[in-house]
Amino acid sequence: MGRLGASGGRARTGALALAICFTACLLGSAAPILAQGEDAASAARGALDEYIRAWNDEDNDAIAAITNFPRISIGLNGQIVVRDNPEEIVVDFDLLRAAEGWDHTTLDLVDATQVSPDKVHFRVVTSRRRADGSPYRTTPALYVVTNQDGQWGLQVQSVLPPTFSAR
Repeated sequence: MGRLGASGGRARTGALALAICFTACLLGSAAPILAQGEDAASAARGALDEYIRAWNDEDNDAIAAITNFPRISIGLNGQIVVRDNPEEIVVDFDLLRAAEGWDHTTLDLVDATQVSPDKVHFRVVTSRRRADGSPYRTTPALYVVTNQDGQWGLQVQSVLPPTFSAR
């Protein structure tokens, strides 16, 4: 038994050493993947910030430039709008201002929930605000930012009902 126990112990020790080496190799090779994910999240976040900047600048051309097509929007009631090209990006900011008193939009929460080298899913909360900075509508959403041919841009926007609404 001593011999079997000793042999079994060495086998377990050898297996443990092999497992540790294997894990170290995997983690070592995973480091570039993790770094790519961090780079993707950072680049995608930059595109999302640029989208909000373009929106607040009331610049439809800049919004289209930071959009990847086809652009898919899923509205409050599940309605789906697909925009196939930049010419279909048209926001009537004068109407938004007149109808709602909109002045600007803020990103109140941005959380990268799923990250791959070419696509990042963001859990987002935005607020539409008046000129005095007070929010009148706060809305959760899912934004998907993709990398198409080296350009990061917003491709999917799914908006949920507002969690705050003031008149």
